[in-house]
Amino acid sequence: MKISIAGAKLSHLVQKDKIWDHGSMAEQARIIFYLVQKAMINGNMDLLKKYLTASCFENLEKGMKQMEKNNNAFEIKEPVVNELAVIEVYPSRNNRPDGFTAIITGEGKSRSEKSNDQIKKFSARWSFIRQGDWWLLNGIKTKIIFLKF
Repeated sequence: MKISIAGAKLSHLVQKDKIWDHGSMAEQARIIFYLVQKAMINGNMDLLKKYLTASCFENLEKGMKQMEKNNNAFEIKEPVVNELAVIEVYPSRNNRPDGFTAIITGEGKSRSEKSNDQIKKFSARWSFIRQGDWWLLNGIKTKIIFLKF
């Protein structure tokens, strides 16, 4: 696990409030990542309600319904996080809550039966905001790269 440029800012913030602990933030992001993957595979969004903001939950639910409608399954099965880095932190200001951005990279097998020999690498930019003593997922931007072995 890397501490990026955000690390210096984090060390200052954690002195004021333990919620800014890098390890806890990264672990929360990792846990939510795997919960989202599980929900995308089994279609059960109920588990995610307490981990996502209302708007993020709604967007993810819409996306899953659209995939189901188009007979598209989530593209990666058995995803594995190779690296998770907190790249940006921003304390609350002008009605904006505390938040952070993490980059998650990893890989998984292709869901397509035709491409059993393909590994898909992904990179995702996830944003989190603070609600009380908890970090909630607020947004996801994902890029998937196909590699054939």
